[in-house]
Amino acid sequence: MARVVGLRQQRVQFFYDTDFRCSGAIATGANLAAAEKVLFAAASPGDLSRTNMPAPGQLTSDQTFLCFAVRHEINFYPVNNVGLCTTALLSTEEAEIWTLLSSTFSFKVSEKTEFEGPVTMTPAGGGPWGHVSASNQSLLCNGDPASASIYVLPLPVAITKRQGIQMIEKKFPIPTAAGTVDVVAAINSYTGGRLFRAYIDGYNTRDVL
Repeated sequence: MARVVGLRQQRVQFFYDTDFRCSGAIATGANLAAAEKVLFAAASPGDLSRTNMPAPGQLTSDQTFLCFAVRHEINFYPVNNVGLCTTALLSTEEAEIWTLLSSTFSFKVSEKTEFEGPVTMTPAGGGPWGHVSASNQSLLCNGDPASASIYVLPLPVAITKRQGIQMIEKKFPIPTAAGTVDVVAAINSYTGGRLFRAYIDGYNTRDVL
């Protein structure tokens, strides 16, 4: 379709990509957790359960984006009342909290890092939130699920046409008195359901067709 010359559409729209979204212990595949994984760069458009990127690693040629927030959604949940790791992190609560506290991100546009730090600073709604003792099926997520809890960047990150977009997610081992705990192995061995997803949120501008 031909575009309407001189007219652009601006919309409020976030973009997201998924690190893992699965249930049960796994050893292979796209949902396997890794010590480092680069999101957005290799996104496969068409599967909205994983991403809504229009093209791998970049916006299409008619689009620009002003990013006002980076967000992370992280959830672990028992399936059939069972959610265990076969490694040192035994419970849903331990898997959730230590994934949150051991994970960092680096948001890169082209070759420059624009924003980085622990994922708990970029909640999907200000730190771990949920209930543990009030229920035999705990629910924990990365932040109070309210828009007021989202950390908003004082200055937007501008992404112009065809610039590369990367969200580098890293997961670090936990130091202990006896050595370290492998967080990645614990995630992959968890028998319940789990989700790790990154968002960039802001204003998307595109041609009108």
